[in-house]
Order: sequence, then structure tokens, then C-alpha cells
Amino acid sequence: MVKTTGFQAAIRPLFTELDIQGMSKAFNLGSYDDVKKHAVAIYDRIRGIGGAVMPPPPPRGEGPWPQSQIELFAKWMADGFQP
Repeated sequence: MVKTTGFQAAIRPLFTELDIQGMSKAFNLGSYDDVKKHAVAIYDRIRGIGGAVMPPPPPRGEGPWPQSQIELFAKWMADGFQP
């Protein structure tokens, strides 16, 4: 059986409190519904497409995600945005 990637267990922990605070005026990175709704835009930005790469480097953020985290986010989308 293939294990799917879920938001609560795998994706939510990728967003730091600094990330959540930094994006709070646009949407809530701690919210499954908000992240699902904006997943394509988030995926682009974590890859540096459509603007500066996110998360930003210190002191505003903790810097770009490693490729393994980007791939995990892509897998979550491919698995159908599991909660």
C-alpha cells in the first residue's frame, strides 16, 4: 500500500511560525484550507517562480527550503491535498 502525504503530519510542520506570521496578511499557512487553496502559488514561490524565493533569507525568514521539502510539497499536491 502506498502511503499518501497528509497536511497535518507532513506539510504543516514545514511552515515555521515566522513563515506563518510573514504571510498572515495574505493567508494562513497554518490552515489546511488556505494552503490547499493557494498550493500552486506556494509551490511556485518555494521554487522561486513568480517572485523572490520563499521563505526569504534571514532575518525575515529562515531561507529557502531544501529540495526534499519542495518535493514533499509536490507529492502532497499529487496525492490529492490530503488533510
